[in-house]
Order: sequence, then structure tokens, then C-alpha cells
Amino acid sequence: MSTVATMRPAATVFREEQCFDWKVYALIPAFELLVGGGLIWITPNGGGLATFLGSPWSLQFFLAILTGLALPVVLAIFLLRMTTEVTPSRVRIWFGWTPAYPREVMIDNIRKVSVVRFRPIREHGGWGIRQGPDGERVLTARGDQGVRLELEDGNRLLIGSQRPQELADSIRRAMQPLIA
Repeated sequence: MSTVATMRPAATVFREEQCFDWKVYALIPAFELLVGGGLIWITPNGGGLATFLGSPWSLQFFLAILTGLALPVVLAIFLLRMTTEVTPSRVRIWFGWTPAYPREVMIDNIRKVSVVRFRPIREHGGWGIRQGPDGERVLTARGDQGVRLELEDGNRLLIGSQRPQELADSIRRAMQPLIA
């Protein structure tokens, strides 16, 4: 009889999923209307909506449909959701329903953890994937609270959270050496 060694995945000790503020979602149809109106406006011969809709295989019609249908799906799937996970060995953050822009920090590389309040627009130009003026990487979806990680290499990472104390406590517990 042979023995096969398997590795179990590390258990998640903290998980938070955040959606962006409703105002961000409201900007999507506004942007679509603006783009759609612009495409109709540039229709050849100034024919307006009748000319635009009268030639369903025109480039403008194709671009309007693509923008109207694909852009919201792409934004929703790849960007407009932020997930943060802490396992005993790493902190993982990604945007979207699929892991778009994954960021991973090994627990061993974290020097300091602190709960912070920040001003997203004034300090980082808003929410999302940002970089502060001092080079700090900022990953936020909503609100003005988060956890700042100071890393061994001197870099800093700010993770936005609706539960910052719980996130910080989970990271600190993972940083504690195991006592056997």
C-alpha cells in the first residue's frame, strides 16, 4: 500500500467582500448614454437616430451595442467588487468576481499592522486601485476606514475595509508564531 501526501489549502480566517458605493454603479448608465449619444451624433451625414438605427451593421451601431452591453458586464465582473482574505500564511486582495488585479502579501513580510481612517478623495483621488502621493499602494472599494500594512521591504499597503478592526486582528493573529 502506498501513501500519498496531500496538502490541504490554508483555512481562511477572515473574508470580506465589498461592493462599491451605489454612486459608482449609477455612473455606468450615465457613461453609456454619453457614449451612445456621441455615437449617434457622429453618424455620417448627420442623419441622427433614424440613420443610425436604419443601418444596423454600421460601425457606429456595432460600437454602441458593444459599449451598451459589454462595458457594464466587464466592469461588474472585473472591477466593481473587492474581496479581502486572510489565511494563516497570507493576505489576499482582488477586485471583481474573478480575481482581477490580485495582490498577495505573505504574513512573514508584514512588519506592522494598524487600523486607520483616511480621506479617500483628498488623499488618494478616490476609491479603487490607487497609489498615494508617498508611493503607498491603496486598495479600497468604499468608506474611509482600513488597515495599513507596513512591509519588510519598506513599502506600505492600505486595504479599505468595513470591518477594519477584525481584519487587523486576523492579520495580527496570523503573525503570531505557532506554539507547539
